[in-house]
Amino acid sequence: MRKIGFGTLKSTQQPTLTATLYLWHGHSLFIGPVTDNGIHRHYALQLTFTDNTPFIIAANNGSLQTQFHFSDIETPHSLDTNEQEVAVLLIEPDSTRGTRLRQQLATGISENMQTGCCQIPLPRSNEEANAYINQIDQILTNVSDQLHMSNKIERVLGYLAQNRGEPCSAKSAAEIANLSESWFLHLFTEEVGLPFRRYLKWKRLLDAVNAVSEGCNLTEAAHLSGFSDSAHLSRVFREMIGFSPSKILQDSRFVQVIICD
Repeated sequence: MRKIGFGTLKSTQQPTLTATLYLWHGHSLFIGPVTDNGIHRHYALQLTFTDNTPFIIAANNGSLQTQFHFSDIETPHSLDTNEQEVAVLLIEPDSTRGTRLRQQLATGISENMQTGCCQIPLPRSNEEANAYINQIDQILTNVSDQLHMSNKIERVLGYLAQNRGEPCSAKSAAEIANLSESWFLHLFTEEVGLPFRRYLKWKRLLDAVNAVSEGCNLTEAAHLSGFSDSAHLSRVFREMIGFSPSKILQDSRFVQVIICD
């Protein structure tokens, strides 16, 4: 787990900002107020909840004032929290967690489930953020991720971690794991909880965040992380995180980013 303080904030300092973005491979958690957020859509499941004042979620067919809301992938929406703190959990729909959540959505998210999520205190550290998401999992799907990694998959993850920005095909990764490509892809999804190609996309995104934390601008971070340019990075960031990277990564007065993987 790595805490990244942008600007002059040191990693050992206690966060003094008004919002925090926690990042993992496959999901993210934003804690704070949301402003200037027009109608948009993204390829991520979005859960929004608060233990305080209701927020307003708006779509093309109107608006709703609530303390809990679920937005499916590519669903146009905007969020107005009236300067109040909320939790925005974005989940990769192709992940194990995303699949479970969509299955639960098909049967219905009860009022008791919604109330349970809203009663959990908002996290204030990376450790609390991990526990927070596990509690949400337990309430909504009655399952908490307990993934166990084999040595073969650990070798691949270690290789990817040491080769930031370098392309890695499924065939190359399977050779590192000493597995057939088809069995590697199956085993990777089963043990990591995220398909290999989607994992690579998240990895590039987290690599870019790390690069910005080291002083790179968005263009430099994009190239170092395997994106074609800053516009490509921005599109993927918006698709998966739901916010513009220029707002999140280049204005440390308001947002602190913590990488938890």
